Amino acid sequence: MYSLLIVDDERWVRQGLRSTIDWQAEGVELLGDAEDGEEALSIIQNRTPDIIITDIKMPRMDGLALIETLKNRNLPSKIIIISGYSDFSYAQKAMRYGAVDYVLKPIEETQMLDVVRKCVTQIKREYEDHHEFARMSERIRESLPLARQRYLETLLINESASNQYLRTLWDRLNIHLDPKRLKVNSVKVYDWGPHDNKPKEHYLLRHAIGNIAKEIGKVGGKMITCPLDHYEDADLVVLLSPINEDDRGSGGIMESLIEACRRYLGIGINIGSSQISEYTNIHASFREAVHAGAYAFYEGYGKVYDAEWLEQLQLMQAQPYIGPNGWGIRFVHAVKLGDEAALGELIDELIAHLQMSRLKYSPYQLRTGLTTLFSEMDKKLESSYSSEQPPVSKKLFIPYCALSEMKDELLAVVRQFQYGHNAWGNRKRFIEMAIKYMERHYTEAIMMNQVAEHLFLNPSYFSKIFHENTGETFSKYLIRLRMDKAKDLLKDSTLKIYEVAERVGYQDFRHFVKLFKEQEGITPAQYRELGVK
Repeated sequence: MYSLLIVDDERWVRQGLRSTIDWQAEGVELLGDAEDGEEALSIIQNRTPDIIITDIKMPRMDGLALIETLKNRNLPSKIIIISGYSDFSYAQKAMRYGAVDYVLKPIEETQMLDVVRKCVTQIKREYEDHHEFARMSERIRESLPLARQRYLETLLINESASNQYLRTLWDRLNIHLDPKRLKVNSVKVYDWGPHDNKPKEHYLLRHAIGNIAKEIGKVGGKMITCPLDHYEDADLVVLLSPINEDDRGSGGIMESLIEACRRYLGIGINIGSSQISEYTNIHASFREAVHAGAYAFYEGYGKVYDAEWLEQLQLMQAQPYIGPNGWGIRFVHAVKLGDEAALGELIDELIAHLQMSRLKYSPYQLRTGLTTLFSEMDKKLESSYSSEQPPVSKKLFIPYCALSEMKDELLAVVRQFQYGHNAWGNRKRFIEMAIKYMERHYTEAIMMNQVAEHLFLNPSYFSKIFHENTGETFSKYLIRLRMDKAKDLLKDSTLKIYEVAERVGYQDFRHFVKLFKEQEGITPAQYRELGVK
C-alpha cells in the first residue's frame, strides 16, 4: 500500500479528507494528519509518506516552506497542493518547486482521487524505472552505446530523473557532459521532404541529424545526441554543456543544424531549447524545450525557440484544449455534406477560438488539443463510410504551420481527405442506413426529419439524395414499405384489418384503408378475400 499524510490548518478539511474517501479501497494507508508544516516534518522524521496533501497558507510553516524543505532533504514524497482561488499564484510557485498537481477549494472527491491516482501511477513508474536502471547497469558492458541511448531516453521521457541511481549510471556510462550545466534541445522534424511517405527511412534520418549536430557542435562544447523513434513531441534530443557561462553560441549551432538539414537531407526541422539546468532536472528541461519549440505554432516552423528568450512559461489551464463547443460534430457533418461554405465558416470559427484561447493555454496545449480533436473526427468519419469502399491513405491531420496560415492549410487537408473518399459511395451508405432505420421503426410515427437527424444530415439534403438514390420520395417509400408489411400480415395472419393497420404504423383505420386502396387498387379486405399475392 502507499502511505499518505494530510497537512492543513483547518480541522474540518483534515476530517473531510480522512472520512469522505475510502483510502483503503485505493490502496492507500493514511499515516495521519498535521495542522502545519512543522508538525508534518515531525511525522515525516519517523516515516516518509509516499504522498502528501498540503494546504498553501498555514501558521508557523506554510505549504511552500514545507515543499522546499522536503526538496532540500531529497525526500521522494509526491506533493498535492490544496489552494483557494486567491492563492492561485502560490499554487503556481508550488508547481515550479515540484508539486505534482493542485486541487482548488472547495475540494471535490472525484478530482482529489484523480490527482492521488496520478501520484500512485508516478510512484509505480519510478519503481519500474529503478528496476530498469538496475537491469541497464548489468547490460552496460554488453553494449555501452545502446545502454547510454536507453538511459538518456528514460531520463528525458520519464519523471523519475531525481532518484538516487542517476549519478552512478551517469558516470558508468561515460556521459562526458557537465551534470551541473545541461542545455536540452528538442528537435522536431516538421517536413520530411522526399522521405515523407517512407517511414522506414525516418529512423536513419534521425541518426543522420545527430551526426550532423555532432560535427557542427564540436566548437560549442560537449554534446550528446539521443534519437527518439517512438515519441510524438520530438524526433531527436541534443544535450549540450555550453563552453561559455552565458551560453553564447549554442543558438548559432542549432540554427546551423536547421540549415544543414535542409541543405543536405532535404528535411525541415524545428528546435526548442531549454534554459541551462542540472542533470537532476533533465526531464523538466526536456519538457521546457518541447514547450518552447511549440511556439512555432504562433511564429512559424524552421526556427530555434529558446525558453530563455520567451516569456516565462506560466502554469496554464490544467484541462486540455477541446475547441469550440460542439464544433467537432458540426465539422464532421460539413465534411460529409461536402459543404465548402460551411467548412470555411467552421475553420474561421476555430481559428478565432484558438486566438482567444492564447491567454488560457500554451501553444503546446493548443496544438496538442487540436491534434487530438482532428484525430477523433478522422475516426468518426472513417467509421461512417461504406465498408465496400477501398481503404484510403488520406487522413485528417493538423499541418505544421503557423496559426496565421492555418485556415488555408486546413482547407487543403480537408479537400484531400474528401477526394480520397468516393462521394457517391458516401451517399449510398447514408441511404442504406436510412432504409435500415425505417425497417426497424416503420411501426412508429416516424418522420423524414427524424431519420435525417439520426444520420446527422440536413433534412433538405437528405430528402434530395434519398429521392436521387431510390427514385421515390421519403413519404412514398415509407408508404410502400408499410403496405408490403401489411400485405404479408393480411396473407399470413388472422389479424383484423384495424389490427393490421396498427401493426404497420397507422392508428387511423380509415386512413390506412385509403392508402392501401391507392397503392394496390383494392381494399385490404378484398386483398385478403381474393388471396392476392
